[in-house]
Amino acid sequence: MGSWSKKPLGNRWLRLLSIVSRLLGVSPASSKYRHVHLVWSLMLLSWIWFVCTSLLISKSQMQVLAIEKLMYLIEYPSNMIITAIFSLYVYRSASFFESQAMQQFKLQTLLFVDAWASQGFYNQLGNYVLKLLLMVFAFHGICVTIDILWLNFNWLLTLYSNCAHNLVGLMISLSLLQYVLALRGICLLLQQLNLRLEQLQPSRNSICILSPTTAEFEHKLEQLRGIVVALNDMHSQLLDRFGVVFLVSFVNSLVSFCYELFNTFRMVEQAQWEEWVLFIYRLLWLLMHGTRIWCVLIGNTRIAEQKCQLCLLLNKFHLQDTRQERAVNHFLLQFQTHDVCPSTVCGVVDLDTLAVGGFISALSAIVIFLIQIDLGNKSLMGYSF
Repeated sequence: MGSWSKKPLGNRWLRLLSIVSRLLGVSPASSKYRHVHLVWSLMLLSWIWFVCTSLLISKSQMQVLAIEKLMYLIEYPSNMIITAIFSLYVYRSASFFESQAMQQFKLQTLLFVDAWASQGFYNQLGNYVLKLLLMVFAFHGICVTIDILWLNFNWLLTLYSNCAHNLVGLMISLSLLQYVLALRGICLLLQQLNLRLEQLQPSRNSICILSPTTAEFEHKLEQLRGIVVALNDMHSQLLDRFGVVFLVSFVNSLVSFCYELFNTFRMVEQAQWEEWVLFIYRLLWLLMHGTRIWCVLIGNTRIAEQKCQLCLLLNKFHLQDTRQERAVNHFLLQFQTHDVCPSTVCGVVDLDTLAVGGFISALSAIVIFLIQIDLGNKSLMGYSF
């Protein structure tokens, strides 16, 4: 802990995220402690599977409609699968995370010309991490408190419930936070690349002697082109590494969001205000699942916006001769062919905020379906409205 004071502020929060993630088994440890970390991760994973299986068996006896029971209980096997995939990926992907960090450091040193600007990059990442960590810890702290109140201070049930829900939720949130942080780093590098591209463009009113020569222009443009290709490769590698987890996580969040929204609607319809603790708990879980999806989508959308800005800057260049025009056309052609496909999860879900409309449509259809089944079941049982 004392060594943190020697580190820049941005690096301090990045190290904090790394330490907390390692304790929860969702971030790789150093090679020296790799096997110890593996044993700890397997112990933690075994406990989570035991708790989730116990709750799954006990709650499978509840007397509700089969479709409601399925949507409620599917969260437990989904959480077990997601945590297992994250734990296995962490153990097998230590070299991948190290190469990603080294590649980002290399590109950062190429784009930021001085130490002060380079430190500003890490400070921005650190402040972003601090904000997200405070949100995650505050959210799960509130959830733990409400869970204790709802279970009337039954500490055994509280332990099982928090391990099956809040501990798993915290592990998934920190895992996705590392991906979102990597997206943020790529976005900041693309933003700095666009600034370098703007500086490279000569002004129409500038004196010719101050404008870069054709050879210098081609050299700098070729360097930026190589950086763009490397950033695209980093982005695609991250998506390939997390694709399966995202697909399972999105399906789990969508199903859980639908079920919690349906239960919230039913509580409001029946005016069960005496169960206000459960009502707040359901709203918090709606917020968590919605935020998970939104953070991943907005991170990829910002990268897409920076890429569009890059294309706009290249097309606005005031070129002085055919060699410069050829260099810019080569840049544009390679960029467009290298980034031909949009970011998708296993070719199923587009990682863009435009996909929110599809999520809302699916959400509305499932919730309306559940409401219709509930109303039909009540009418068959002789309820009057």
